[in-house]
Amino acid sequence: MHKQTGSKGCFRCLVGLYRLALILLSLSLPSVAQAQSTIPSLAPNLADSAPDTYVVQQGDTLWDISALFLDEPWRWPELWSVNPDVRDPNLIYPGDVLYLRWDNGTPGVYLSDRPRVGVTKLSPKIRTRPLVSAISEIPRDVIDPFIAYHRFETELDTSRFARVLGGADGRLIFGLGDSVHVAGNLESDITHYDVVRLSERLTDPVTGEVLGQLLMSVGRVALSRAAANQREASRFDVIGTREEIRAGDVLLPVYDGEVVSLFKPRAPDKPVTSGAILYVDGGVSQIGALDVVATNLGRVDGAEVGHILSITKQITKMRDPETGEILSLPVKPAGTLMLFSVHDQASFGLVLAANQPLAVGDALVDP
Repeated sequence: MHKQTGSKGCFRCLVGLYRLALILLSLSLPSVAQAQSTIPSLAPNLADSAPDTYVVQQGDTLWDISALFLDEPWRWPELWSVNPDVRDPNLIYPGDVLYLRWDNGTPGVYLSDRPRVGVTKLSPKIRTRPLVSAISEIPRDVIDPFIAYHRFETELDTSRFARVLGGADGRLIFGLGDSVHVAGNLESDITHYDVVRLSERLTDPVTGEVLGQLLMSVGRVALSRAAANQREASRFDVIGTREEIRAGDVLLPVYDGEVVSLFKPRAPDKPVTSGAILYVDGGVSQIGALDVVATNLGRVDGAEVGHILSITKQITKMRDPETGEILSLPVKPAGTLMLFSVHDQASFGLVLAANQPLAVGDALVDP
């Protein structure tokens, strides 16, 4: 991303004042560690690389921009809440100029209109932009398709649903324009169905309890000839595919996954215990930024859409060569995850940042 920097000396002064404010604040607080600081923490390398002004670019996200200023990027509403020009910190547009300023000892990112060269026009200040041009909070092009083409069922008995038998010509794989024979229970008033395939059965890594079944949508079919009785098969036409439809795939009534319009990233309200990554979409062995993962945290654990979690590697051990004693290595954050879809006993999240390769089994803790 393109960065614009102002006076380095002035900015270092701001950083110095900020650090002084943190010292004074720490003297007035109890010694017990808190989940997050009262003042949003500036990025550790702020004095060297972070800008004091930044021009929003097409393709930016609020997470990207906030990471330039903060080491806790999900706290961007706090950083921008002091700005009267940004009524909603989730609505920032390409071309906006953001700059860091202090107000009564608190850092804030303020909005400055893009300068116009050669013309100065005085008029009532009304800031209007088309809503479609507002930048997103996080990369929606990763989350939205996952929600649209995946389902998660806590309990799933496939014997209760209709299933693809095959085609009239004996083929077992089908595409757009083909017809398939279907057997099983069909709703009398439904003519269009999603064709889904069992993807991943999620189980708790500690208790072994089955948390639910992930389903992947592979296509859509429309009824062309209903069976006259239970001893006949119905015929459906394939009207849409994401990949080939196979014999044994299951038919479920069409369901368009709910896509949250605005996420509100925040730390969990209560401590996270026994959280872990169970699955990564795509079946890869190593997990990185912008991968979608499943977790064993659900509503019963207090998980909510927008919760931010830190990812830590499984605790590893090392032998002391002098004593032979096996020592546990200190836990170090390896990435950041935001939950975007939460169910009773499981949830799905997007890896927003990773400083090392992640894997299934890595732990999830408070940020």
